[in-house]
Amino acid sequence: MFLEVYAVKRSEYTKDTEISMVSHNLRLIEMTGARIRNCDLFPERTEIVLPNKSKLLCAGSYEELVQRMAQAENGIARIKK
Repeated sequence: MFLEVYAVKRSEYTKDTEISMVSHNLRLIEMTGARIRNCDLFPERTEIVLPNKSKLLCAGSYEELVQRMAQAENGIARIKK
């Protein structure tokens, strides 16, 4: 399964979510071996922990991402535009 998200590395985080939601931060993440979790430091964001243990901060709540994954079409959970 793939998950489309606006994501940045923790070191590139900005508190303004809208700034992060630009085309160069749009990613299609392969979720095999990855996991998502609520972000303790930034409640309005979700963390994706990749298989190599690196972490991405994603725009959107944990519940939003889980819902999109549950409604994925052809193995891709896209952002509704």
